[in-house]
Amino acid sequence: MARFLHTADWQLGMVRAFLPPEAQARYDEARIDAIRALGRLAEAEGCAFIVVCGDVFEHAQIGARSAARSMRALRALPIPVYLLPGNHDPLNAGSVYRSRWFTTERPEHVTVLDAPGLVRISDEVELLAAPWYGKQSPVPQLDMMAAQVEPAAQGTVRIGVGHGATEDIAGDMTGTALRVGRFTEALNRRALDYVALGDHHSLRDVGSLGKIWYPVTPEPTRFTETTPGYVLVVDLEPDIPPKVTPHRVGRWALVEQAWELHENADVKALLAWLDAFPDESRTVAKPILSGSLNLSDHAYLTDGLDVRRDLFAAIPDSSRSDLSIRAEDADLDGLDLTGFAADAAADLRERGGPAALDALELLLRLAARADDAGTGAATG
Repeated sequence: MARFLHTADWQLGMVRAFLPPEAQARYDEARIDAIRALGRLAEAEGCAFIVVCGDVFEHAQIGARSAARSMRALRALPIPVYLLPGNHDPLNAGSVYRSRWFTTERPEHVTVLDAPGLVRISDEVELLAAPWYGKQSPVPQLDMMAAQVEPAAQGTVRIGVGHGATEDIAGDMTGTALRVGRFTEALNRRALDYVALGDHHSLRDVGSLGKIWYPVTPEPTRFTETTPGYVLVVDLEPDIPPKVTPHRVGRWALVEQAWELHENADVKALLAWLDAFPDESRTVAKPILSGSLNLSDHAYLTDGLDVRRDLFAAIPDSSRSDLSIRAEDADLDGLDLTGFAADAAADLRERGGPAALDALELLLRLAARADDAGTGAATG
């Protein structure tokens, strides 16, 4: 039996625009920590090797700090590691795999699958690899090679190692997609025993066959990913269906949720959703807002989000939000203003428009803070 760890899309050196610098530094470290975690898992599970199916690095020009930490993490992995170049880190002229720092620092137990075709890694295991050489899908693709290769020898298991979208998720790129039918035919005649893929960042058993898998990224990269933060431990024997076991190694969460807000209770529900996350420092929560709030409730929302932004890795605004603000007489009544201030507030109320509403909301927030300060002083 061959037991190995299937992973992909480490995307080391990735920068997320929604993260402030301090959170970005922790996010970088988390991606390195995930490599250490999968190494511990591989050792604990008795895996013989690790296959990384593309996009090990986010791009060729990663910084020196990321490069040094990446190589240290690779060096610490306790078993042989096979890296497949993907569309983010292809084997072109400027490839990260041809850089001076990688070629000089690469540990001996780390192998780059730099040529298409069969690679025998032990007496019992072969890899059929299809590395990328540019931003376009490699030719011949893994599915084409699988359709042409002879069945595996008796007592040998063969693993297809590829990167790219299968036809059912390729969208407009179906012309360059991997063909599941070719994989199925190759699996049926034992030209392959398992297909290890990367590129799709969600945990997925392709075709529900149990033999073609995407393992997801070890730490999340986008809000749309399904079940990120996992790697797969795979048991393979000739003529026996693979046993595939997901294991969680990631610790971050990227979550978005739509909220329609019309009254104070809706705002409280949104804030309670944020407060329920168990580890805010490793959570990016993106509320997508719609509806309409009066000035008081919008001020309450703004203050609530501002306070929580100090706890979370990030609470980014969504371009899909469409929340409007309305001014009501009750908003002004709550200000308890007199003289010039009351006249100014009434004038802003009559003018309307975004600038006037922003000014009125600022008055509400300042008044609320003054009340809070006064209450505190009286209590003290």
